[in-house]
Amino acid sequence: MSGAGWDSEIQRLAAVKALRLLDTPREERFDRITRLTQRLLDVPIALVSLVDVDRQWFKSCVGLDAEQTHRSVSFCSHAIAEPTLMEIPDATADPRFADNPHVVGDPHIRFYAGQPIAGPSGHLVGTLCVVDMVVRHLDDAERELLRDLAAWVELECAVVQASQWERDAVRARTDFVSVLSHELRTPLTSIRGSLELALSGDFGELAAPQRKLVAIAARNADRLVRMSTDVLDLHRMRRGDLRLRFARVALAEVVDHAVHSVEHASRTAQVPVAVACEDALHLRGDADRLVQVLTNLLANAVRVSEPGTKVEVAAERRGNWTTLTVRDRGPGVPPEHLEAIFEPFVQFELPQQRQAGSAGLGLAITRGIVEAHGGSIRAYPAEGGGSVFEVQLPADGPEDEDRPWW
Repeated sequence: MSGAGWDSEIQRLAAVKALRLLDTPREERFDRITRLTQRLLDVPIALVSLVDVDRQWFKSCVGLDAEQTHRSVSFCSHAIAEPTLMEIPDATADPRFADNPHVVGDPHIRFYAGQPIAGPSGHLVGTLCVVDMVVRHLDDAERELLRDLAAWVELECAVVQASQWERDAVRARTDFVSVLSHELRTPLTSIRGSLELALSGDFGELAAPQRKLVAIAARNADRLVRMSTDVLDLHRMRRGDLRLRFARVALAEVVDHAVHSVEHASRTAQVPVAVACEDALHLRGDADRLVQVLTNLLANAVRVSEPGTKVEVAAERRGNWTTLTVRDRGPGVPPEHLEAIFEPFVQFELPQQRQAGSAGLGLAITRGIVEAHGGSIRAYPAEGGGSVFEVQLPADGPEDEDRPWW
């Protein structure tokens, strides 16, 4: 697959993630469509399928007792290659599917028709498809009906995402006002007061007292800039406007840059960073944003660790995924906060935690960047104490390797 092909697939996967439908419970809004499709086209099986990295997952399914199948044996994975209806009258006569385990074995598929469905971004995220165990053809009216029903699925997807965006927007506005009034006003007041005193001439030339005041102003100015940048990044992610510059990235270089970025904090805190990363690991992504992800995780790990302990960062390939882990030996994240820590403006105090003076946006932005790459992030307790933050990103093959995504 070419570089452009990889980039396109990563963007498509990001669109699938943005729907926030994967692994959610069945919903009547989609089930009524598959039931109606099954009856109108007189087929035993009708599905609303979303195509993920390694699997196709069924948001709605009638006539088949399954929640997902592997993408390597998925008809729908082929159907999303083009925006037009894909119809297979007899799978045994199609070289792509003749030896498919679902054709030669249960449920012995013969007929398949899948109409791709597009997410609000325009990327093809899955299909509305019908399956039969006998050879057959759709007539023109049936094809038009399947297209119309797929458009209904697209409408429901758009409604779901719009509702989520609306809830996010309300929460973001509330949170932003809170940050503006509480987090930003204090350093701004400090900057203004310190600079006014420093420039008033009351202390003469800049001696020790003046240097102290200017240092306070500089620290708060830096804090304000970082907060403003974080708020802007979060706002772009919420609107789906985060722009990534995809290229083939050497993961060892990303790790090296991130470790260098936290070198001063690591040395000051007496918490060294240990690295285990193969030089051959590559992926397609935005190198600067990936450095931002890892720097954020390392900085947090260093901050919560006790002097004399170490932070470990490791990278490895697991099948179609590149996995990055950052492990600390701090007090650990309480189980009830393992999901909440990735929400914007969520902060809680841990024993022995050094104060960061942040707005609680770092992990939310980290998750946004990871998901924009078609990946995922989670946190879990580490054996022996502390926490592990695990990032999974779609893996890339060697530059001369031409292989399917799944």
